[in-house]
Amino acid sequence: MTVYEAVVSRLAMLGYTVTDNDETGLNFLIDKCEKDILADINQRVLPDGLFYVHVDMVAGQFLYDKKAAGGLDGLEGFDFSAPAKSITEGDVAITFAGASDGASNAEARFDALLAGLMHPSESTLAAFRRMRW
Repeated sequence: MTVYEAVVSRLAMLGYTVTDNDETGLNFLIDKCEKDILADINQRVLPDGLFYVHVDMVAGQFLYDKKAAGGLDGLEGFDFSAPAKSITEGDVAITFAGASDGASNAEARFDALLAGLMHPSESTLAAFRRMRW
């Protein structure tokens, strides 16, 4: 399985269906994330043990970029609108609950998922790290 195929599969697991328009961006991120990992572990070739770390980084970065560009409207299972905290009908007043109110909405959970995908555990990367002189 190629990295591209694995990323497409991983994105499908996360509820995003890859289109033909996404291929260029995914190929860019595959190269970028590989270089980021290699720079972190001081290696020239990506070790086989980091294949799925690479796939998760690409998928997380792709979804992060799509969200930042406003392209995740149809993502299955995630509604990024804030829940209403209070509604007043006379002279219409609506207050939306936010993180300061302790409301864990879908967007906060999605952001936590993306952070976990984009930033692998240091102990995982350390297992493959070479010393720098």
